[in-house]
Amino acid sequence: MIESTLATRLAMARQRASMTQGALAKALGLGAGSRISDWEAGRTAPTAATMVQLPHVLGVSGHWLLTGSGPMAIGQDNAEARIEAANKILAGEVTEDVVNLIAGNTEPNLVVEQATRTAEVARAMTEQPEEESGEPLPYLGTSPTHLKD
Repeated sequence: MIESTLATRLAMARQRASMTQGALAKALGLGAGSRISDWEAGRTAPTAATMVQLPHVLGVSGHWLLTGSGPMAIGQDNAEARIEAANKILAGEVTEDVVNLIAGNTEPNLVVEQATRTAEVARAMTEQPEEESGEPLPYLGTSPTHLKD
């Protein structure tokens, strides 16, 4: 298996988009003293603001660019990617705003809400029932009105 790093994924995505390092720098609004070669060599990493722009400029999935998992192409729904994103948010590794921007979501918190629900359900499925763990099961949106206590 070939090791996948942000540097190698960035170079791969840039080449797939048929862009030179200079063209990518220009598309990102960076100066002539481009940092792209340093990013692709793994010497430095893009800022968070630039990481938000990169998936859109390169036409790749932000999740794939950040983690190397999931599909490279934009728009392919992946439940595992949503769970992983939600777990990163819950662990404080990334912010909700970054996830929403990378997902190309224009509705604030929509991706986060969906991903968090997915992660809660996945976690609940692996945990013991409520009476053993002491934690309530996650609320999934609507409650059935036809069920009585």
